[in-house]
Amino acid sequence: MENKDNLSALTGEDLKKAFESFEAASQKLSEYYKNLEEEVKDLKENLNAVIESLPLGILIADENNVVRFINKALNEIAGGYNLIDYLNKDIDEFLKFFFNGETILNFSNRFFYPVEKLMKYKFKKEGEKFIPVFLYVKNMKGADKKNKGRIFIIQNIEEIKRMKRLAELGEMSAKIAHEIRNPLGSIDLFASILRKEIQNEEHAEIISNIISAVKNMNSTINNVLEFSKSVNPLFSKCRLNDILNKSLMYSSYIIKEKGVRVIMETDENLVLKIDENLIERTFVNILINAAQSVQNFDGVIKIKSFAVSAQEGENEGTDYACIVFEDNGGGFTDEALKKIFTPFFSTKKSGGTGLGLSIALNNVILHGGYINAENSKETGGAKISVFLPYMA
Repeated sequence: MENKDNLSALTGEDLKKAFESFEAASQKLSEYYKNLEEEVKDLKENLNAVIESLPLGILIADENNVVRFINKALNEIAGGYNLIDYLNKDIDEFLKFFFNGETILNFSNRFFYPVEKLMKYKFKKEGEKFIPVFLYVKNMKGADKKNKGRIFIIQNIEEIKRMKRLAELGEMSAKIAHEIRNPLGSIDLFASILRKEIQNEEHAEIISNIISAVKNMNSTINNVLEFSKSVNPLFSKCRLNDILNKSLMYSSYIIKEKGVRVIMETDENLVLKIDENLIERTFVNILINAAQSVQNFDGVIKIKSFAVSAQEGENEGTDYACIVFEDNGGGFTDEALKKIFTPFFSTKKSGGTGLGLSIALNNVILHGGYINAENSKETGGAKISVFLPYMA
């Protein structure tokens, strides 16, 4: 009875105010819901951006084991195969094809830890092969603790395994190199003494060849040891021309042996803040490669140095000393240019460690510089350009 009295006591003005308050609250609630929708949309877009930017392949299957999502990285890991064909299909189709007949049953009890597997990969030229991957499987649960699907995370570990093998090889090579170095030093010493004592020119030439071979082997050992050790540069001010002259002296044995003519066109005023030993080694490696690539007694190596400034990119305005080494050898093939700085890649017919230019690049990067490799239009042979920051 009292409630009816209260309602009857409400005037039209009171009802109007009540409806206005309800309408205002409804509008606020609508705006809040709209903002919430936009936030959720932004979160989804950000999450998708993060997933697409990861260097890991991601596949998501729902509670019915149907593939609902595949990111770009997974498509790249698969090489020449188009994974879009597996969207909205049973996960077993994907697993059987790429993981040698395995099905979801092989992964149903997996926890979130990596399992090493072999995954099918398609090369453009070589065709199909299997590459090593780490596979992570995570079961998704809803608030009701029921299965909501699975996330598969796939990481290509081919490069990781290759680098591990290189590290093991480097460690083993360093041990072997240390064992070889001492007897080589003795051979070099005794051969040098013999050369002074022997008068017969034919025998003297044979001994000279022995000494040259020993120096080549010693250079190879130095490269192996340098590649296998950690480098901590010790910077000091040095005149670039002094470094170039020392490098020519250290590589003179092969330059003289092959009768290579060296042409210098360098700026004598360039001063660098560098680790003298590392840059000397860099130049020696480049000079030895150049000398080995030219014809006997008709070879030319041109060395130029000058100051340049980066015109674009993140290094814009930085001053560099550019040191160019050009020879009149056979130059680089297109295939060699792609791999020329890769460790253990060599174009020499007689073999070689393939470490010289790899070490050179690493040494230059430690100084904040970079190296370009191309063919010389001037000499027709190889052209290596070293860029090192310098004190203007």
